[in-house]
Amino acid sequence: MQQRTSAYIAAIFNALFIGLSFLFVKESLDAAEPFTTLAFRFALSFAFMLLLLAAGVIAVRIPREAVRDLLVLSFIQPVLFFSLQAFGMLSISSSESGIISAFVPVFVGVLGLVMLGERVNAKQFFAFFISIAGIACLFSMGGSGETGSSGVGMVLTLLSVLATSLYIVLGRRLTRSLDPVSLTFGMMLCGCVAFVAAAVVCEGLDAGGAAFLLGNGGFMLDVLYLGLFTSVGTSFLAMYSLKYLEAAKVGIIQNLSVVVSILAGVLVLQEAFLSYHAIGSVLIIAGVVLANLWADPEAES
Repeated sequence: MQQRTSAYIAAIFNALFIGLSFLFVKESLDAAEPFTTLAFRFALSFAFMLLLLAAGVIAVRIPREAVRDLLVLSFIQPVLFFSLQAFGMLSISSSESGIISAFVPVFVGVLGLVMLGERVNAKQFFAFFISIAGIACLFSMGGSGETGSSGVGMVLTLLSVLATSLYIVLGRRLTRSLDPVSLTFGMMLCGCVAFVAAAVVCEGLDAGGAAFLLGNGGFMLDVLYLGLFTSVGTSFLAMYSLKYLEAAKVGIIQNLSVVVSILAGVLVLQEAFLSYHAIGSVLIIAGVVLANLWADPEAES
């Protein structure tokens, strides 16, 4: 019981960190290209993990038989998820990105059913369709030009949601053979290598450009938060919570991030929050809350 309580607390903090991350991602993209931003973010994350390892604060144990699954998980998140999120947020607001992320439990519920054998009943499927209606509302109105959003940005963001849903489901399975710290270390290493290579090859990042960004205080503050709290922090908190909680449950708790992302976007970035944003948010969140309420009690035991 104590472990499950700690897992719930970890999942809540995970959602809070994720909710604020949309604000910092949006601000960092004003100073650098997407892959360059991600390269700084994950280089910092991996350097921090290396310091903890060298100081003896953490221990990393990755059995050879788990390497393949870890590489697959790392490709999905951080590589695929953060790439899609960064490019998607070039053309939609942080509030909209946060709202679309609320769709995670729908994908997680279906993927958990197919891949983990977790139960999803008829009422939960109905609740999922309520959330789908919310997404449809955002897509139908998002391209109207009222907020400068684009359909491409929303599609990329929705694909990032699918990627993070796969990450939650596969991560729950992989926690059976790897501890959360080792999983986080492996993911930060893969993210660092992949994004530094992408920044150099695709965006021409060189020593001069890196030095210029290092002198940009606002940019470094953004990547400091993203690297330590979002990349390292959320990876560990997600893996820890998935060790003791069902994948669908973690996905539902993650929707606290929607409220945080909306407040941050509106209050800090002065983003527009229109009536269709409110309708879409209510439908998406109502769907996932109902899916949680209608879950079979025996499925959670």
